[in-house]
Amino acid sequence: MAEFLSDTWVEELDAAVRAAHDLAVDPRLVVEQVVRHGDGTEAGYQVHFGPDGACVTPLGTAPADVVLVTDLDTAWALHQGALRAQDAFARSALKVRGRPEVLTGRTELFAAFERAVAPVRAGTTSVDAR
Repeated sequence: MAEFLSDTWVEELDAAVRAAHDLAVDPRLVVEQVVRHGDGTEAGYQVHFGPDGACVTPLGTAPADVVLVTDLDTAWALHQGALRAQDAFARSALKVRGRPEVLTGRTELFAAFERAVAPVRAGTTSVDAR
């Protein structure tokens, strides 16, 4: 069981998406999740989708097409499925930067991503708010 947003957790996400066979897209797409902690530090990861599938890397590995920015409590609620991204966005708890239009029409891709990471999600432990 890995702690949410830890290096081990990012590695587990990476292994899960690399094992999935339905995450290939062309052209490439990079989505970055930035989580701001109460002490001003940031954590997060990038999901890279490409013709050969997907991988997950630490923040800032590559330029991102879309950046999702939130606080730790909101990120944890999203991770647990207790909060929908649309609802977080509507109440200004989730900010979107970059080119959000590249997400249009990608429902099946993100559903496949969610299926791939479900075992990691189930085994993730929470991180204390900082």
